[in-house]
Amino acid sequence: MVEKLLAKLRGKDDRAAYRAIPQLCRLDDGSLAALVASYKPKDEQRRFQLQLARIALAEGVQGLTTRWLQLGTEEQRRVLLQEIGRDWGDEWTIEIAIAALEEPDDKVRGYAVLCAKDPVERGSVTREQRARITHALVRVMARYNERPMELFWIEKYVEMLGLTASAADELVIARLERLRQFAGASRRTTLEKLDPDNLPSPHPKHDWPAGLPKPVVRVWDRGTGLLEIEILETALRRIRKRT
Repeated sequence: MVEKLLAKLRGKDDRAAYRAIPQLCRLDDGSLAALVASYKPKDEQRRFQLQLARIALAEGVQGLTTRWLQLGTEEQRRVLLQEIGRDWGDEWTIEIAIAALEEPDDKVRGYAVLCAKDPVERGSVTREQRARITHALVRVMARYNERPMELFWIEKYVEMLGLTASAADELVIARLERLRQFAGASRRTTLEKLDPDNLPSPHPKHDWPAGLPKPVVRVWDRGTGLLEIEILETALRRIRKRT
């Protein structure tokens, strides 16, 4: 079993390598870190995989979280956040996600929010961890005070605050309330009646397929650029109910 896991760790399949790391850690074999450190990576991706495994085996999740921003590239960390799942266990997942909330890149940080969501929804986090998540999200949102809709995946931040903040977090509630001016229906659907004898592009004006009825209406679905009001309302209700 160990050899198979180590082979996955050295292989080209990064997903398989990321799944192998927590399994190797659970073996609690002190010699594995030195063994992994002896491997010569064939490319930069495998260098990243081996670096992750070596630190995880030698220092545990604390080593990964302490060094998070020095691990690999932003893109490699983003992909890792997408792949971290139940194999890693909620304890490791939530700590890695909290560390990744300090990412300078909005998109990478957005995946950290997604990574944290499942453990938080399952109630697998402590009060202290919820507070750390809340404070990290608020720090980021504060950078966008004047232009909150420019924050990548702002709706994910609002949803997460609804899962972590409590009624005592009055400043969080006030910040969310200020978002009402940017909230509404995030999508708008409109219907346009069509003249079957004079259809607009891209419908053909001639040689209409035999037996195929011509459209009489066109449906348009457009984003409004607003924060979905129901997401905001749900988050505020949850926060105000949580002590």
